[in-house]
Amino acid sequence: WMQILGFVGFGALGLGLSGSAIGLAIGGSAVTGMRAERRNNGLAVSVLPGTQGLYSFAVGFLCLNALKADNVTDMTYLVVLGAGLITGIACLFSGWWQGVVCAAGIKSINQDKMGMGQAMLLAVFPEFYAILSLAFSFLLLGLATGS
Repeated sequence: WMQILGFVGFGALGLGLSGSAIGLAIGGSAVTGMRAERRNNGLAVSVLPGTQGLYSFAVGFLCLNALKADNVTDMTYLVVLGAGLITGIACLFSGWWQGVVCAAGIKSINQDKMGMGQAMLLAVFPEFYAILSLAFSFLLLGLATGS
């Protein structure tokens, strides 16, 4: 059962990839309605949710290293489960809601109510929690592998 739980945690990282895809779709959809002279600014903001997928991917490599180690124990599988769930769930919601914030910022850029820098600053706030999940998983997996 422990091995199954470990691989469930590894699979949960797909949630973070999904969060990026959802956020990118939301942000990209907002760009399609922009005026041509503002579109480049909107494109820059719309790609921000892509980072959650990268964080999930990075934690996936750390999980693989933990599962390939010579001293894999039941605790290792539980740590991989925890790290996968923490990062996967956090990146799912962070990416999704960051896409919503990006879309609102893109609309504001298009209406000349906000500049690109302000829109990007607001979009960083949901990102912070994905970064925290990455850091926490990194620490957790470091304990499991003894590094």
